Amino acid sequence: MSNVLLLGGSGFLGKELLCKLSKENFKIKTMIHRKKIPNSIITFKGNILKKESLEKKIENRDIIINLVGQYHGNLSKFIDLNIKGGINLLESSLKKKNVRIILISTISVYGENLKKPSKENDELLPQNPYGLIKKVIEKIYQNYASQFGLNITILRLSNLYGSNKKIGFIGNIRNSIKKNQKIILNHNGNQYRDFIYIDDAVDGIIKVIKKNKKGFHIYNISSGKRYMLKNIVKKISTISQTKPKIIFSSSTPDERCIWANNTKAANAFGFKPQITIEEGLKRLIK
Repeated sequence: MSNVLLLGGSGFLGKELLCKLSKENFKIKTMIHRKKIPNSIITFKGNILKKESLEKKIENRDIIINLVGQYHGNLSKFIDLNIKGGINLLESSLKKKNVRIILISTISVYGENLKKPSKENDELLPQNPYGLIKKVIEKIYQNYASQFGLNITILRLSNLYGSNKKIGFIGNIRNSIKKNQKIILNHNGNQYRDFIYIDDAVDGIIKVIKKNKKGFHIYNISSGKRYMLKNIVKKISTISQTKPKIIFSSSTPDERCIWANNTKAANAFGFKPQITIEEGLKRLIK
């Protein structure tokens, strides 16, 4: 069974992934910075911004999953974790044999696409700092794969949601309804986004681990569908039997539509989302 080194196991995606990996009997170790992992997983204190945190822990034939570097409002820290932290990980892997690195990225690297879901070989035209930084770090990983022969897979995830995620569009809507707060919808609520339930995203990552493909690869882990945000609010309202206070704004601070085609992942390792948006929202509300 493969040895999995998980960086970022205390976040929303990390906790769910750890749980599933444990059930499938992977040998796991995860780096923690401040938060503790609430189970029997082997952990070690470390910081991706400090190269020495990684060099002693990466072993030959490790599968390294990098979940570090999610955006929480601090752009400077976000840049450091992705760029500096990413380079530290890559440099620490060069002296090891047969390691595989899985980088968790985002479909936001594509930018706006109104006509058809974005494919992995489409031009990357991000329109916000989050997508731009992820594009930059993807290119750095690709360069290391090409120049040094590292085995790297980049997974571009669509918008994650689930019962334990308190941030993001769907999480924010649920919280606003609970607190009886006003919901502001930019673009008059006519934005489109691609949402994927946490269980499906974790399933996609594990399928990649088991496939054990060498070389450099990029896959979209997405629903392949787009949902208008005002319709998502309506669905949540119906399921929760509430009438949220909605304010429609003509402000256009970001892309009108971001969605991604998942055909490549389906063909490569049988990825197919199982949970519909309706079922996912029901689980979340319950």
